[in-house]
Amino acid sequence: MSLTTQKDGKKSESGGIDKKAKGDKNTPDRKLVQLNLQSIPASIKNTVVSGKNAAKKQRSSSSDYESTSGVNSALGELSLIQEGISDIRRIMVSKDDVKGMVTSIVTELKGELKNEILAEVKESLIPEVKQSVTEQVKKEFGEKIDRKTKEFQDQTKDISEGFNLEFETLKEKFHEQAKELRALKEHLKRYQYLTETAVTLANSNQQYSQKDNIKFTKWNEQKNENLRADLCAILKETVHVDLQPTDILAIHRVPGSGGNVGPRPVIAKFRNTETKVMVIKNRSNAELKKRFVMHDHVTPMNAKLIKDLNEDERIESAWYFNGKVFALDYDGDRHRFDILDSVSDKLKHK
Repeated sequence: MSLTTQKDGKKSESGGIDKKAKGDKNTPDRKLVQLNLQSIPASIKNTVVSGKNAAKKQRSSSSDYESTSGVNSALGELSLIQEGISDIRRIMVSKDDVKGMVTSIVTELKGELKNEILAEVKESLIPEVKQSVTEQVKKEFGEKIDRKTKEFQDQTKDISEGFNLEFETLKEKFHEQAKELRALKEHLKRYQYLTETAVTLANSNQQYSQKDNIKFTKWNEQKNENLRADLCAILKETVHVDLQPTDILAIHRVPGSGGNVGPRPVIAKFRNTETKVMVIKNRSNAELKKRFVMHDHVTPMNAKLIKDLNEDERIESAWYFNGKVFALDYDGDRHRFDILDSVSDKLKHK
């Protein structure tokens, strides 16, 4: 076994290790010892290093001393090596620390790289993306607007065509209805004329049939009365008119409702107009008025016409004579009225 030890550049003359070599472990000028572990016997390799030098035995001979000194030197060097390894281990960075450092560095690098990439993207890609998106949006909106415009135009066209069709249909119906309305107006005018004519003729005919009649009011009723004989007697007694019963064609009281107050009126129809005039001309006689009051027997329509004329502020007076109605305005002009005549029209054309 060859073992070489260097200490302060000197070798031991006896081939052993100088005691100064086993000095303090912290001696600053101690140099590393190179040991060829391959040449150490297995018995020495398996020896547990305690860190202490084995107890020295009294050497019996020079060879034994050299052998023991070599083993002790090797063990000491091994102890120093172990202590150096322990120091190295203490000062070495652990795997987790390295992992944390690497992770921190990578994270920092990733952040810086991300910021740089984002900056480059903002500077270069974003304008392009904006322009691309803007063009795409414009294109899509343009297509959508064109599509909606076309749909609107189609719908408008359909609505317009439908409206035009409906308008033409309504126009035709309107013309038909207008034609029918004109025809109805013509018929209405005709029917109105016929109706007015019929009403006028009916009133005239009724008034003509009543031309020889006299209406008596305030004539007291009596039980089992004889109106024909009583009228002849009253006229002869009060106004000295010699009236024969045969001059009276018909005489009767007007049927009245239970709500009427006073005696019911009496209607008398005379043989001719002369007889009627002979009787009615005495209606202003005071003695005769004590028995009854005489009136021309006018139709309800003529009676209402006379009433309306007397209430009109443009008419001074109105009356009935010989089957017709007359009125006098404030200018002294006399006008003949029928039931459908207008006062304005009559006074305008006087």
